[in-house]
Amino acid sequence: MRLTSCLAVLALLCSAGALAQGYPARPIKVIVPVPAGGYYDMVARTLGQKMSERLGQPMVVENRVGAGGLTGTAYAATTAPDGYTLLVNGTGGLAIFPSLYAKLPYDTLRDFAPIILTSGVPQIVVVNPSVPARSMSELVALARSRPGELAYASNGNGTTMHLATEMFAIATGTKFVHVPYNGSAPAVTSVLSGTTPILFGVATDVIQQVRAGKLRALAVSTAKRMKALPEVPTLAEAGIPGIVVEIWGGMLAPKGTPREIIVRLNAEANRALEMPDVREHIAPGGLGDIKGGTPEQFEQFIRSEIAMWAKAVKASGAKAE
Repeated sequence: MRLTSCLAVLALLCSAGALAQGYPARPIKVIVPVPAGGYYDMVARTLGQKMSERLGQPMVVENRVGAGGLTGTAYAATTAPDGYTLLVNGTGGLAIFPSLYAKLPYDTLRDFAPIILTSGVPQIVVVNPSVPARSMSELVALARSRPGELAYASNGNGTTMHLATEMFAIATGTKFVHVPYNGSAPAVTSVLSGTTPILFGVATDVIQQVRAGKLRALAVSTAKRMKALPEVPTLAEAGIPGIVVEIWGGMLAPKGTPREIIVRLNAEANRALEMPDVREHIAPGGLGDIKGGTPEQFEQFIRSEIAMWAKAVKASGAKAE
């Protein structure tokens, strides 16, 4: 029996090694759980095109949408761990949903093998120009003088826009009225009109309005200032430390994918992220941050993000069914 078990394990290891050596032998499917044209879709297609050239096989993006990203992510978690189905997802689906949903059809850490953290986009605290606050300290003072009166927009309950603002409110002892919208575009429109004068907006969604003077930028949510808006301070520089959030994306495979394949994909993705045209496409004009690194670093990052967002979800009382 011991001999049989040893032979079975040896056969499994040999088959995994043979699979990795001949990888890839056919096209690779990349699941993106959101519609085409979005941030994760753009990252998947940009990286996929460059990685395909060196892998010798096409990387085909499949937008498997539904249930706010749950459908595609859950599907990717159940596919064969052979390196031929990958996932590109990020902050919401991988780090926030584990705390937001009582019953999630997948477990980020149990069901996925991280490959690489690709990139991140900061959030910018913006206000309608009619708001009498030209700095974060003035916004805090205004909110404290009118507790529960000022409204902020978000792209839905449990999103980074919602949770980041709640983190800000807790850190400063202020209270706001949350007005969730069905998507980022109507949330931005609401702030532009002054209906809800405050927004922790995704940089890519508000940068043009900031540059045009239609929105006033008070701070950015990252640890360092944005290259695209070097004059705007970070939240820490503005006197509100401890809040560092961004919309990040990464590539993963189903858990159990051979280590050799994970390492190969990581190397090719890192190589692609160093290419100037890829960097400019993913983070045009310094509007965002190119990441990269090892699978282990990405796994540790995911763990830290899950822990951070769990605290934010609990404090906000946000729930999703």
